[in-house]
Amino acid sequence: MNRFRSFCYFAAFVLIHYSFLNCFTVFPYKQETIDSRLLDKKEEVILSNKGRIDYEFQNFELVLKIEAASFQETLEKRKTLETKIVHYDYRKTDGYRQLDNDDKPWNRYILGMFADIGALFEWTTIPFRTISRKKEEETISENIIKSEKTKIFDPKDLELILRAENTEFFNKNPNSDTIRIPLTEIRKFFPKTNSIEALLYYGKERIEYQNIPVAEEIRKMKLR
Repeated sequence: MNRFRSFCYFAAFVLIHYSFLNCFTVFPYKQETIDSRLLDKKEEVILSNKGRIDYEFQNFELVLKIEAASFQETLEKRKTLETKIVHYDYRKTDGYRQLDNDDKPWNRYILGMFADIGALFEWTTIPFRTISRKKEEETISENIIKSEKTKIFDPKDLELILRAENTEFFNKNPNSDTIRIPLTEIRKFFPKTNSIEALLYYGKERIEYQNIPVAEEIRKMKLR
């Protein structure tokens, strides 16, 4: 008698355990909704100075080419309100859904009843997962929609500064748009440097910056 009772308990445990694993489970899933609404848009005409520094290596020389100009630009500013809604809901597992159309009455009614009880248990014990959260954030974006070059600067109007190891070794108003720096000079005064900083100024305004790697070219020069 005790053995039969133990077997019944064991069978009931296996049945309930199997049912919970395969039928009762519902799981939460997250949905995100993002809505963007334009609050304000306006255009502004600005004047800006821009520079450019190109570089290459020729015959173990660092060759810099500089150019700069003034531009009249139309700047579009857009202010938008972005609303993000995060909502959690529940979805049935495949095993749970299959019970509704199961051909066996035992599965459809008995296991289906236990599945409903299990699903109800999960729904009532984790309510915080179904709470929606709403977040609003204002963003401002700027975009240049029109740019017209109004003046090209003469190299003499510009100031070029070269630095290595936090030390300036070149600070001049170039006579030409092309500047050549021997790598032997860089290696002589800055043997540990890996790069050169190039800064281009128009008056007190910095209009371009470049970090130029030189270590590999100096290594090639040593192997020559």
